[in-house]
Amino acid sequence: MKERITITLDPEVIRHGKRVARAHKTSLSGLIEGLLREQKRPGQSRRPGSFSRRWRGRFSLREEASDRLLEAMKAKHGLGRS
Repeated sequence: MKERITITLDPEVIRHGKRVARAHKTSLSGLIEGLLREQKRPGQSRRPGSFSRRWRGRFSLREEASDRLLEAMKAKHGLGRS
């Protein structure tokens, strides 16, 4: 069940909010509720690809080392040596 609350906003913010709500075919209350629901779960993003952005730069490749399995697979498939 929904409850009524009272908030105080600058008149220009209210006008802008109503325009945005109208553009999204919802009410100002619906717009605010949707924005608050999105913020409810920190760490989750609604943007595609956010997982890769969140982990970018967190991993590094190991130093070049002798990898016998890799060399054997390269030799088997004719990929040459690294």
